Amino acid sequence: MSYDRIRLYDAGRFHDTELPDWYHKAERLSETERVDFHRAFDRVLDCEHTLLTEEGLLGGALEIRFWPSEIHGIFVLVETPLSIVEQIVILNPADWLPFLSRYLAPLITVANQSSLIAHHNRIGNAFIAWARHGEGSHVDRETGLSRIDLDNDRTRRMAQQARAAMERERREGRA
Repeated sequence: MSYDRIRLYDAGRFHDTELPDWYHKAERLSETERVDFHRAFDRVLDCEHTLLTEEGLLGGALEIRFWPSEIHGIFVLVETPLSIVEQIVILNPADWLPFLSRYLAPLITVANQSSLIAHHNRIGNAFIAWARHGEGSHVDRETGLSRIDLDNDRTRRMAQQARAAMERERREGRA
């Protein structure tokens, strides 16, 4: 993904183009006045953005926002907490519904399912920890490991290192 270009969606096809002036204006506004990047687009495009992904549901893994500007078209920003994934402008309002159904809906579905799987894994680990060791605070609810597991692992590693040291001494004693 090149951050110095933006994609246009027109009649079912994508085209790359230079960043528009309003995009540069929003960047400058964000940097000079220390306005949140999304709020800068709100001001420049003269409309508020809508978040298509529910906060908290996706665990911050993927956010999709769009700005339905009457003057500049519909601006869509797909991002993670760390970076921009895609930035798209839809100039023709008639292209919005096909774009939403063909591209954004499947993306939202996959991200949602991935998040749910991660939550189910955390719930499963918490249950395993409870079933193995009760409700004590000695259990790490994220991984399902307990202090007992960590101590046993450390004991195994120390025993393995001791066996390796004895084997080295035995080999060196023969030489």
